[in-house]
Amino acid sequence: MIHDSVLSLVGKTPLVRMRRVCPNPRVTICAKIESRNPGGSIKDRVALAMIEAAERSGELTSGRTVIEATSGNTGIGLAMVCAVKGYPLKLLMPASASEERKRIMRAYGAEIVLTPGNRGTDGAIEEAYRLAREEPDRYVLMDQFNNPASIEAHYAATAVEIFESTGGAVTHVVAALGTSGTAMGLVKKLKELNPAITVVAVEPRPGHKIQGLKNMQESYPPGIFNKHALDAIVPVEDEDAFAMARRLARDEGILAGMSGGAAMAAAARLAGELAEGLIVVILADSGERYLSTTLFAAPEKKGVALTSVGQPEPVHLDPAAAAPGLFTFGPPLSEPGDLDAWRRIVTLDVLRRTLARSGGRPTLAVGLADLDDRCLEASRAAGRKCREYAEKAREQVAALAASLGVADAVFPLAGEAMDEAMALARKLMDKGLAYEKLRSVYFDVARDKAYGGLLGLDMTKLCLGKTVDLDSYAKDHPRDFTLLKRVSLKDLKAGDVWATAWGNVRPSWFLQMASAAVRTLPAVTVVATDEDKTFPHIENLRAVWAGGAGLAPAVWLVGGRICGREGAQAVPTLADLLGYGVHPLAVRAWLLSTSYHKPLCAAPEALAMWERNRTRIQELAAGLTLAAGEGQPSGAAQAEAEGLEAALEAALAEDLSVAQFWPALFAFARQANAGLAAGTLSSADAARHLAALTAADAALGLLDPAGLPLSPPNWPAEAARLIEARGQARAAKDFTQADALRRDIEAMGLRLEDGPGGARLFAARPPAGQG
Repeated sequence: MIHDSVLSLVGKTPLVRMRRVCPNPRVTICAKIESRNPGGSIKDRVALAMIEAAERSGELTSGRTVIEATSGNTGIGLAMVCAVKGYPLKLLMPASASEERKRIMRAYGAEIVLTPGNRGTDGAIEEAYRLAREEPDRYVLMDQFNNPASIEAHYAATAVEIFESTGGAVTHVVAALGTSGTAMGLVKKLKELNPAITVVAVEPRPGHKIQGLKNMQESYPPGIFNKHALDAIVPVEDEDAFAMARRLARDEGILAGMSGGAAMAAAARLAGELAEGLIVVILADSGERYLSTTLFAAPEKKGVALTSVGQPEPVHLDPAAAAPGLFTFGPPLSEPGDLDAWRRIVTLDVLRRTLARSGGRPTLAVGLADLDDRCLEASRAAGRKCREYAEKAREQVAALAASLGVADAVFPLAGEAMDEAMALARKLMDKGLAYEKLRSVYFDVARDKAYGGLLGLDMTKLCLGKTVDLDSYAKDHPRDFTLLKRVSLKDLKAGDVWATAWGNVRPSWFLQMASAAVRTLPAVTVVATDEDKTFPHIENLRAVWAGGAGLAPAVWLVGGRICGREGAQAVPTLADLLGYGVHPLAVRAWLLSTSYHKPLCAAPEALAMWERNRTRIQELAAGLTLAAGEGQPSGAAQAEAEGLEAALEAALAEDLSVAQFWPALFAFARQANAGLAAGTLSSADAARHLAALTAADAALGLLDPAGLPLSPPNWPAEAARLIEARGQARAAKDFTQADALRRDIEAMGLRLEDGPGGARLFAARPPAGQG
């Protein structure tokens, strides 16, 4: 069939059944795809109707200019119609309209006048009315907001097409509100055809960003709008509209615009409320007209992407956001060398360093349970008061952390957070989430509807009593967990009790950890645990924080456990590993040697390998420090350094995948060491390499600062004089004088080593146990 013009293609758009966005299988949702009009939107119908009505009335004649206020689609429709009919066209539109629409109108030959974007369509209307008033002989104002043709276009065609295409079975029609002509025309005709058909209009919220739509309370209501004619006007949020538009593209293969997303979001909500029905939704235009907007531009995700329990997608931790709090539970104070705990701590230390080097202000807290059975039994066995024992144990844990390069962490004792623990318990009691029974306080799991949801558990299928002696507790239900435990006679005798309104109690491990975090951190953003402490640990902590403090961690990290080598009777401790003769920072490197999600085997040969690996990096840093100087690095050195920096950023951003960075670091070390050994690495190249290596270490924490020599230009003048004198004494074989000069240098708080390249000067190592 040959058409006389493109205008004969306006209308008769298809209906398409929605397969995946409809939430109710007993309801059918069909989309009317108005982008199939020749100008790409439903407004082709209105534009053609208004122009032809003006021609019939004699108002529009050759030589006069058509003028109209538009947010885009009406303008495009008018531009197409005017191009075919030969009328000049001037369009007034807000500057905030999408760039695609502006370009399309200009392509059709229309003149565009932009009005302030913050005034929206109202600003364009005001300007159009002004021009029409001041030059009535020149301009013919279409005035779609008051033009009966806006209604007639849908009364005569769109509504009839819907009714006939569904065989009269349509029960509901949903359309978004802009000029309101679509909704007014549909309701007028459909009520004539079948008064039982429900017509629902969708209205955006005040201050919305949905192009083409109007909130009738904050805008000039169109003269053609009659809210009483509609069966319902429902609100829609911007994000719901945009999310549905994106979902239509992904799930239905339909690239719809903003207003279509709004209408479909409302229709999906309506479908969930109906027992049955057939809903027709107007998709007014195509998403192609919004590609330059944020509609289909995925929001930029900044920061480290972390794999979290309960989240289908990685959670991005933006360093620029509010100061994040990082929390994990430390080793038992009776067993400070527990490697699972140290792996969690080192992992969070890398995260803390990563956020800090990007400008963040993170706080890392490691909760220490000093009021649990193990700690109390150990303190009593040692013949010491619980608080004294816990303080000494905390000092030991902090010293171990410092040796492993864990910087700027705090180690709160739960006993210091008893005020917070009691406040949490009282809040949970007040909210009906906890109860007292026989002088103990329990969390009532059945009253927490979110319990089990984080881990996706079916609480009715849990096997109870495997990890807890149910006979030792007087809970209402085995699923409930202890918040405050009635003390024993041993506790009373030792004075390890807290007097409360519920009696003399001790806090459970869960309440200890929850209160330690609340006391120490500005927010609980990231929580790290491991496979052995997933359930009920995660669900219990989430429940206490949510109900007692209104806190909801954004990320729950679950790491793999550390195991002993095959055949070993027990997993070694941190002290055992250090007993292999390796540097504590080599243990740190080993802890980071594979993804924190995976299990890690503690074998002597693995530790020996990472001792060699770390020593190689330490020696490289030392060599680069001595060789570094000023100047412009070569292109090759710049590329190598940038390659290392890029590899680090990529590895850290992807779930702290430090293991992916090791090959890049070792390749970089080989190249740099080769240049140092051959003497081909310039001082400027050495400085650039050192800067890249230092930046990497700011995140990884592998270098021992005390093991790095001072650059000769930075030597104290007196030390430089003494080293020169000592060199002369050695050359003269006056070793007594050389030894005396060495002692003078050491008295300055410095350490001297003789190497193949001459003397190396170091800052003295701090005494053991000091930072």
